Amino acid sequence: MSEPLTMPPVLYLPCFDYQTHRQRPQQLLYHLSLLGFNVIYCNVTQDPDHPFVVLNEHLAVCQDIHALDLKRPYVMWLTHGPYVERLTDFQNSLVISDLADTTEEEFAPFAEWEDRKIQAADIVFCASQIIYEAAAPKHPNVHLVHNAADDLHFSTTDPFSPGLLPSEKDMRLCRTTEPVIGFWGAVASWLDYPLIRMLATERPHYTFVFVGQISCGGPNTLTDLPNVHWLGDRDYEYLPRYASYFDAAIIPFEVRKVTKAANPVKMYEYMAAGLPVISTDLPEVRMQKHVRIGRSPAQFLRHLDEALLHDRSPELVSARKDAARHESWASRADFIKDRIIETFMQKYEKPI
Repeated sequence: MSEPLTMPPVLYLPCFDYQTHRQRPQQLLYHLSLLGFNVIYCNVTQDPDHPFVVLNEHLAVCQDIHALDLKRPYVMWLTHGPYVERLTDFQNSLVISDLADTTEEEFAPFAEWEDRKIQAADIVFCASQIIYEAAAPKHPNVHLVHNAADDLHFSTTDPFSPGLLPSEKDMRLCRTTEPVIGFWGAVASWLDYPLIRMLATERPHYTFVFVGQISCGGPNTLTDLPNVHWLGDRDYEYLPRYASYFDAAIIPFEVRKVTKAANPVKMYEYMAAGLPVISTDLPEVRMQKHVRIGRSPAQFLRHLDEALLHDRSPELVSARKDAARHESWASRADFIKDRIIETFMQKYEKPI
């Protein structure tokens, strides 16, 4: 597909490696590349012997920041606040600030750059309604762009022919006749560990499997629970295989500022895999009619039991997949494409 406009490449400075998490920045930039935008995604991990790895016709991963051509203009894509101070190092054709998280609680160290990110931008995208409402009065070109799922990646899940997992231990844990309750994503401080303890204690015959990088000591408080398993980080490519073993998926977040402003990527991915989803009461989750919401630990447990009994019919699996299909990264990128083109043409006084 040809480029929608002759414009400079989109440049994403190092924040985390492209292959590590496959979260919002990677997904949006990948799908923009499929729409014809040239994209350079810079990895944190540097490899000067292989400065650029080409992933498709329009997307390259930069593994040597010094190999970038500073004499050419770029469309700068900002998520990491401190990089607003690096903008003067580049020729900025356009600046896009993407606000994915609130800058409170765990993310408070980044608050000092938030307003500067907004003011430096030509376009501001926001992942949740709360973030949008905070940013909209500060800039004339702010847009709400929720997170999403790669629906094609997760819709390949086949519960009747589950794939191999990356270790024998993972296979043994997931290949059980007991209900398997799954989670994937960051195992972080905002998980509700007392809630997880209550669920696992009340339902000792359920197996709780957590897939994701552990970044806090929360799991250490639950080591006495034999039915709770922390597998650590696993490759994104394996997540649909884990989904094929899960009977339901959970979003057991504490309800506080940082999570109230979150639009969980895993919610869309769970739905794309067809899984029943149970979450704590988060504003962004309330918008999804296919997600059960536990407003108390007891209600969360009831919803989990009821989901296992009633929510795994082919009709409901299909309904969740259909909902995720309309919440795809491809559709988000298509919306962003139009906003970039509009802004670029207006900035350089080209007729629309």
